[in-house]
Amino acid sequence: MAGLAARLDAMAPVNRALNLGRLPLIAARILRALGRANLIGSGIEVVGTNALFAYERFAGVQIAGAHLATADVDLLFDARRSLRLMAPEVSLTGVAGLLRRVDHSFEVMGQGGFRAINRDGYMVDLITPAPKDLMVKRGRSRIGAEATDLEAVEIEGLAWLVNSPKATATVIDARGYPLTMIVPDPRAFALHKLWLAGRQDRDPLKRERDRAQAHLVASLVTSRLPHLRFDDPALAALPRALRKQSALLTEARRDTGSGPSRLEPDW
Repeated sequence: MAGLAARLDAMAPVNRALNLGRLPLIAARILRALGRANLIGSGIEVVGTNALFAYERFAGVQIAGAHLATADVDLLFDARRSLRLMAPEVSLTGVAGLLRRVDHSFEVMGQGGFRAINRDGYMVDLITPAPKDLMVKRGRSRIGAEATDLEAVEIEGLAWLVNSPKATATVIDARGYPLTMIVPDPRAFALHKLWLAGRQDRDPLKRERDRAQAHLVASLVTSRLPHLRFDDPALAALPRALRKQSALLTEARRDTGSGPSRLEPDW
């Protein structure tokens, strides 16, 4: 273990020199803390803009910075998963306690809030799917037992991501060190973002960002990951009407991808 640690220390500057360090350092430290607590992959996955760092690894590309700009990380909480493997202190203080280990300035916004923010303005949101039947008793909304822990906010449409296949990637943080990230299947991500972009109650700026990310990830799937098909039965958790809209994404890719390829460098 000591030898492997020394090897990682030696390779981290190389990764930075090769511009492989992509994930912001604060996000990497948060995800490592969640991973050490056995929460990543067993109750929590990464959604939102930070998931793009995993998708670019799958596709072997680097996504332009404008698509990756974000000052928060969205954590999708699946309350159905067992959390029995957590350490006692994590069971007590939950996500809020883990965040304060990473940066003591993290504070939960209000009693029973779903968002924590640090002194630099970096936000961590805990979100969970809204139940189909509003009369059904809510499941677990907090990971920790203390009332000061983050309390997941229920959001419509997240059940599609929770029930879709998961993808695991090793990403490199800004200092050049690796970490494991678990995210929704890129096809489910693209279709969910397309659905968000079509919602009239969504902020117009966010709708444009959602649409751009939907087309971006769909283009990576069709051009770089041809084994992932949008008509795959594995995506049955998504509504059929939503899956049919994949044609809007793939057709757009074919239109923009037409034309002769450059055979000469840009001398």
